Amino acid sequence: MTLPANPLLEFIPQATLQRILDTFAAVTGYAALVSDRQGHVLSRSSDSGVMRTRTDALRDTLAKSWSHQTPDVSIRLGNRTLALLRLGDPVPQAAGVPASNAGSPEGGDAALRTPQADAVQFLYLLGDTLAQVCRQGVMLRHRLEELTTLFQLSKLLAGQRSLQQVLDTVVRSVVELLNVKAATIRLLDDSRKELFIQAVYNLSPQYLEKGPIRLVDSDLDRSALAGEVVYVQDMANDPRVLYPDDAKREGIASILVVGMIYHGQPIGIMRIYTEKVTQFSENRRNLLVAIAQLAAGAIHHARLDAERSAQRAVQRQIQLAADVQRRLLPQKTPVLDPFDFAGIYEPCFDLGGDFYDFIPFEDSVGVVVGDVVGKGIAASLLMASVRAALRAHVEDVYDLDEVMGRVNNALTRDTRDNEFATVFYGTLDAETRRLTYCSAGHDPALLWRDGEVQELTTGGMVLGILKNETYEKGLVNLQKGDVLLVYSDGVVDASNFHGEKFGRDRVRDAVADMADRPARDIVNHVLWQVRRFAGLNHRPDDMTIVAVKVVK
Repeated sequence: MTLPANPLLEFIPQATLQRILDTFAAVTGYAALVSDRQGHVLSRSSDSGVMRTRTDALRDTLAKSWSHQTPDVSIRLGNRTLALLRLGDPVPQAAGVPASNAGSPEGGDAALRTPQADAVQFLYLLGDTLAQVCRQGVMLRHRLEELTTLFQLSKLLAGQRSLQQVLDTVVRSVVELLNVKAATIRLLDDSRKELFIQAVYNLSPQYLEKGPIRLVDSDLDRSALAGEVVYVQDMANDPRVLYPDDAKREGIASILVVGMIYHGQPIGIMRIYTEKVTQFSENRRNLLVAIAQLAAGAIHHARLDAERSAQRAVQRQIQLAADVQRRLLPQKTPVLDPFDFAGIYEPCFDLGGDFYDFIPFEDSVGVVVGDVVGKGIAASLLMASVRAALRAHVEDVYDLDEVMGRVNNALTRDTRDNEFATVFYGTLDAETRRLTYCSAGHDPALLWRDGEVQELTTGGMVLGILKNETYEKGLVNLQKGDVLLVYSDGVVDASNFHGEKFGRDRVRDAVADMADRPARDIVNHVLWQVRRFAGLNHRPDDMTIVAVKVVK
């Protein structure tokens, strides 16, 4: 910080200095004054003629006792003399002696009376106090400048949203605020243990073309990331510098390196460069550390903003995909005497792996319920693939067992070993009232008749595991009042807070409760019973329920 021409008066107003000197005179009975180094009086006590005479006599006594040295106390700030504190009017002589090194009346003159010695001691104490006030004033000004700098930088960063804008603002601002040649920011790739240049101000591309810095190669950066403030006085001759010749060609001499650390997590490093060999004061070092911490927080929040933006974009895409998936479900139930159809699907996420379908034929309707392993985006894509394959093959193949075999082969060819699906596929013939079905590893469909429940299990293993797997089909002759219920495993696996699963027995009971009602009431009742059983407990899987009732 640049000091004013009369720096003492910048820290201690002249009126205050006047009161201090008057108080000294009133207490000791001796006059005092403060002058600059050239002898120009800044302030003096309002002494009387008698006091001036006594003061001159004391100065003469001290001059004789201390080999012609009078107690002129230097008020110093570091290595600079701000002013001189003297008894009486100045006598032409060399600049004053620092208070810490000046003489003392103790033992200096045995003839010096105690009140006189006390006055001189008070003078030195007063000089030390004034110097301390100035030092505190300088510290406060440095702190104010630091806070002002950080406030200005925080305002600049507050208007930035993208990570690159934040970084560019930081390097430009730190050069301007600290009055240095250049600055860089390198961000840490923690997985690769490398620092990549991400922002630079006033350094040539040739100097930066060396690429990332490996932490194992750079003691400077490892120390900075560990929390140290690393200073290099002369880059061209310091063994810690990786490319000293390049630094010399670039015209940079000294650097200061600090880590950018957010809540104990290293984010990167910041470097400032000077053209000439420069000593960085403790205040400048502390300011750079504070700027680096502020930048680390801004970088962290910019990354969070970018992540949130990306998440919102992904969520929009998921919503669009969910809309497509909902359109794949039957938009209306088929009408085919003597059957009454109803279906319901509830995903646990926006996208799910369950599906159901009604496939109309000339005198029959195909009923499909499928459950793909997993949940979310991957499961929804696999579900769409299974549904498309099934619909494609039922157009050309009549036998259900052959349809299942072809779908299985297609799925096995296009999926991984851990990707598979369970499917129940049945056709209901209106003329014969016959159900032909095949269950590929799916939870057994339930056929309720006259208070009894039969599980329909004929079929084969899940789809997508083994190629050329064979499947069987089952035949059931239906009669009036029968209820067919097909569901996914999310229904029976729903659990309450005690970890107890809903199970098939409760499914049977729910069907029995509403067996005399329309199919829509049956699926709604089963779903309600599952919800009531699970309560607020998290539902881990999609739920699909399809009911077919023979009404005539």
